Amino acid sequence: MRPFASWFVSIYFAAVALYSLILAFWHDPYCLPLYVQAGLALASAIGVFMVKRWSLWLSAISLPPIIALELSALDSTARVSGFNPNWSIVTMNVSYVIIVVVAVFSSLLLVDQRREFR
Repeated sequence: MRPFASWFVSIYFAAVALYSLILAFWHDPYCLPLYVQAGLALASAIGVFMVKRWSLWLSAISLPPIIALELSALDSTARVSGFNPNWSIVTMNVSYVIIVVVAVFSSLLLVDQRREFR
């Protein structure tokens, strides 16, 4: 039986990986940071799902770049088009904020459940 934290965090990392790949293929197929984010998130999702000790370190390494990438994307879209120009940009900005907030929550869950990982 896996703890709730491992389920939640692995689903979060899998969703971030899928989101990054869709965003990369849809908007800019040559954006290397999105592929790096997707790779780190996918590896973290697999490791956290298997409840392996190395996944804690990989998650600790991959969460700051995920947060930095999403906040820099939010900053650039807010500078170019403002906070409320149209619905597509508003949904992108909200998705960036949701990813960052859930990343912080996921890191807290991982720190709390670190003894469960073997």
